[in-house]
Amino acid sequence: MNPFTKIATLLSLFAILNSCNSSSTEPESQPGRRDYVWTVDTINPGNESLLLVSIWGSSANDVWAIGASSYSATSIWHYNGRQWRCDSIPRYVQPFAIYGFSSNEVWLGNANSTIWKYNGSQWSRFGDYKVDGYDKLCINYFAGASQSNIYGVGFVELYNANKWKGLIMHYNGNSWGFVNVPETKVSFETVVIETKSGILVMSGTVYDPTGFVAKVYCWDGKELKELLSGSGWSFVTKLGDEIFVTHSSKIYKYSNKQLTLWKEASVMGSNNNIICGRSRNDFFIGSNNGIAHYNGTDFTTIYQTDLTVQRGITFESDVFFIGTATLMVKII
Repeated sequence: MNPFTKIATLLSLFAILNSCNSSSTEPESQPGRRDYVWTVDTINPGNESLLLVSIWGSSANDVWAIGASSYSATSIWHYNGRQWRCDSIPRYVQPFAIYGFSSNEVWLGNANSTIWKYNGSQWSRFGDYKVDGYDKLCINYFAGASQSNIYGVGFVELYNANKWKGLIMHYNGNSWGFVNVPETKVSFETVVIETKSGILVMSGTVYDPTGFVAKVYCWDGKELKELLSGSGWSFVTKLGDEIFVTHSSKIYKYSNKQLTLWKEASVMGSNNNIICGRSRNDFFIGSNNGIAHYNGTDFTTIYQTDLTVQRGITFESDVFFIGTATLMVKII
């Protein structure tokens, strides 16, 4: 089996975190707030299996959550500020990446060699993409500097041939094209764009017979430079204009094509990742037993759950998280 194949669980739950007042976010120099009121919504795909893997929204009233489903009609969910809905339209999608700049321009990356686009009223297939010598293309993550400068990262694979390599694609405002990156046997998992230089900083996964190996790279258009390698998983996050990398409960700060150890974040065990945040003084860490928060002074677990929480998105006074479980649970 392909080492990067993702397997759906029986049920996915969605957690919403709301601030108890609607005042503006504190300046970055101030500690992040912790006065939250929690709501947990269950997304129930019926008799289908669903593993929510990514989330994006233009506002707290326009949020998309996507995942791998045993039936493609239940892979895409939307929140309108009141409830979660799925249009139940069958599509040939197994999505892992979602990203946009407005409510009428949203991109969907897949494990089936296609990219889809939402125009404000409907989803449509934007294009099919193939790489010579490979029969599968998967987009795991998007990042964009503008509507005409978006990157997608993932991998291509020749099924049952133990052959794959990392993939970078670029959207120029009109079309998606392949970036000529050095051939590397890796699956690129997450990506951010350095604001000033345009350099891509990416996490990746390499399959080794002894286990998964986490990698971190930067790509300046000419050189693919490896910055980190170690067992487990890594994650790249942008907080404001700063870039951070988490691996094995360590947080590194990226600058000038180098990583410098910044903090230890072992509040909830190993392999905790920064999943979202507003600044270096206000970000969230997810794990398989809850959500932790750093407020500029200390780490603390602010919500405990049996769900595995791996993705989130912040707005001015709201934060959304997605979590997965194997049992149907309603938390009130």
